[in-house]
Amino acid sequence: MGMMERMRTLSPWLIGTVIATFLILMVLGDVDLPQIFNFGGAVRPTTVVGVVEGEKILYKDFEERVRQTAEQQRKQMQQQGIEQEVDDNLIREQVWNQYVNEILMRKEAERAGVFVTPDEIADVLLLDPPDYLKKAFTDSAGVFHRDRYVQLITDPESYADILPDDPSIDKEEEVAKWKRNIIEIENSILLQRMQQKLQNLAGWSASAFSPTYLERRSIAENSYVAMDYVFLNAMNVTLPPNAVTDDEIRSYYEAHKQYYKTRPMRKIKYINFPIVPSSTDSARTRKLIEQISTDLAAQTDPVKRDSVFTHYFATVGGRTQTVSKPTDIDPAKQAFLLGLDVRGVAGPVTLNNKTYFFRLDHRGPSKDTTVRASHILIGFGTNKDSARAVAEQVLARVRGGEDFGKVAQEVSEDKGSASRGGDLDYFGRGRMVKPFEDAAFAASVGSIVGPVESQFGYHIIKVTDRKTESIEFSEIEIQYSVSPQTKKALLRQAYSVMQQLENGENIDSLGKRLGKQVIESVFFDNTQPFLGSMEVTQFAFAHKVGEVSRPFELRFYGYTVVQVSGVREKGIKPLEDVKDQIRDRLLSWKRVERLKERAEQLARQLQQAGRLDAVKSIDSTLTVMSAARVTEQGQLPTGVDVALAVQAFKLPVGKISSAVRGESGYYIVLVRQRHEVDSAGRAAGIEAIARRKKQEALQNAFFTWLNNRRQNADIEDNRAEIYSR
Repeated sequence: MGMMERMRTLSPWLIGTVIATFLILMVLGDVDLPQIFNFGGAVRPTTVVGVVEGEKILYKDFEERVRQTAEQQRKQMQQQGIEQEVDDNLIREQVWNQYVNEILMRKEAERAGVFVTPDEIADVLLLDPPDYLKKAFTDSAGVFHRDRYVQLITDPESYADILPDDPSIDKEEEVAKWKRNIIEIENSILLQRMQQKLQNLAGWSASAFSPTYLERRSIAENSYVAMDYVFLNAMNVTLPPNAVTDDEIRSYYEAHKQYYKTRPMRKIKYINFPIVPSSTDSARTRKLIEQISTDLAAQTDPVKRDSVFTHYFATVGGRTQTVSKPTDIDPAKQAFLLGLDVRGVAGPVTLNNKTYFFRLDHRGPSKDTTVRASHILIGFGTNKDSARAVAEQVLARVRGGEDFGKVAQEVSEDKGSASRGGDLDYFGRGRMVKPFEDAAFAASVGSIVGPVESQFGYHIIKVTDRKTESIEFSEIEIQYSVSPQTKKALLRQAYSVMQQLENGENIDSLGKRLGKQVIESVFFDNTQPFLGSMEVTQFAFAHKVGEVSRPFELRFYGYTVVQVSGVREKGIKPLEDVKDQIRDRLLSWKRVERLKERAEQLARQLQQAGRLDAVKSIDSTLTVMSAARVTEQGQLPTGVDVALAVQAFKLPVGKISSAVRGESGYYIVLVRQRHEVDSAGRAAGIEAIARRKKQEALQNAFFTWLNNRRQNADIEDNRAEIYSR
């Protein structure tokens, strides 16, 4: 694509995506709402989609950004060969988050006195343009035409001078588009710079740590004990079913209520109508496959089989692909394609629940040579000369007749290819580092060359194949799909359920009568998409118990009718919700407690014996474990136990301890060494921890702030009402 074409493809939907890269909290999964029933009439452009801290988001602006972003996604998916529909409602969720984040950032910037000046934007635009802009002004040789770029940025009217003299091109409109693009680009730079400044501000304010904290962290991270221990695991203790009573659970709950706070929660009941092919749809697809198969089988003449394929390729639809090497073809398809003569036809072939018919259209020379090679990599290590000497020895071995693949498995430091005998498969120019590429393409098939030096080390290369052949093939793909008639029938059923529920029918009784499963959710909050859909979540929080939704079209679920079945406001979780959690906690505590007497007796016996390994003669199920470096983080060979680690630092060195209670059981410990960091190590540790914590703060503080700001912001979200119409 020429530079002119690159520029003309630079449009607002690209900018929408660029802006999105600076924002966060993109919620995955959403619905594809049906437009067949329009209960509320058309939405006016001035309808307010939402209000964020007093700032309105209008429907016309919101939908325009949705359109731009969706168009960009479609183009990206086409370029990547992804066959998938763009989910407009997922895009709406992304765009909503963009708007909320942008508004909150702007308002916080105003409050904090953070500004982005026109000069700053100009500096970025002219001196350090974003990569996506550079790409539009870069030719096929990789040269960025800065002079032309600067001219068109500073004098947009000059865009008309480089447009071709084509009557079909409206130069005035093209110049107007280019001006709009520049405005969008400036806005994206403004947002980027604003976010960077706010991120720095939040990071600096969060990166101030007290000297006491830093000193404590330095001691904790750099002090350790080396110890042997015997572990009595509480998980091996069996308790009776009634070991924890309801009264104990209730008492624990009353004493620890502050740990069971909850946000507002909702619960729903719903009925799904999965969107799957009907028996009629399936029969229609089977008939088509059988018809193509029969027509092909009836022809033994290759020319006539070719004609049959061409007919169905035109009527059913298909696609043609050209590849420069066999490995570019789906491996599952290679076996059927590579054995065909030119214009030969294969099929039906069933792969991944789809039926294919293939035709090899062309096989011939390609301008792009591909090479298949294997290699053995010897890294530089600490001595480059020694590494080269090792590489020379390996080269002598494989040239002397040793199996290249076995030697690669034995010595190559590229573990990914070593497991395949060093095989790198086919590759074209530009895929490998330059020294490797030059050597591989210069070598003849079967030859072994090297050592070849690259930034990764020394390579011994064996060229196993070379191809200058391109392959073109066509395929007809048929899969069982849902017809529009079936979708309409399912949607009618879903709307019928909605209307009956609105008329007072009980959802459980209705589901039983229709033979449909009624599912009730657990309580959920408003931060996560339920059933993969934020619109379902929004509906549940915007409506009262008993209110019914119109059918949502949900990916993986089909048409879904939702009824709000439970409401909980902010407060303390009820005992019923946390009962099992408390029971597990009390059971764990009681298992550890049950070990106490046994552990104390064992500790006395080992102290009398004077050595831990005497445990084998006392209890053959127990062994002595060793841990060379235990910090206060409590990482042990038997798992993490912070309680034990804290106690271990208090134990005397060289003496068998009494029974030590940990989080997971009891321990008898012999501390062999205790390393306490000295003043020099403490100072170095403080400096390193301060740097690390500062970097963490710079990275995380802004996003933590933004998340908290969203939670506490005054946000009115009207999407559930608007897109239910």
